[in-house]
Amino acid sequence: MAKKAASSGIEINTAADSTWANLAESLPDNLTINGKEYNTADLSANTKKLLAIYLSDLRIVGEQKEMLALAELGLKALAAEIASTLPDG
Repeated sequence: MAKKAASSGIEINTAADSTWANLAESLPDNLTINGKEYNTADLSANTKKLLAIYLSDLRIVGEQKEMLALAELGLKALAAEIASTLPDG
């Protein structure tokens, strides 16, 4: 079952709710959100969970971008190798 965040329509899987709550406890003491600094202790539990999800997703997106860049480099190297094996012609 999913629980909907009030304003955004984002749904948090309630089966993973406690996992996100635990991760939220490991957030840094201060966070900058939309250019404004916040003390994490002053944020609601729900906001902390959403931040934990956001930071986790941000890490995943970064890893995917890195993998894509490596794949593109590999494709370029393969294309160059293929071109070097083609008969002149």
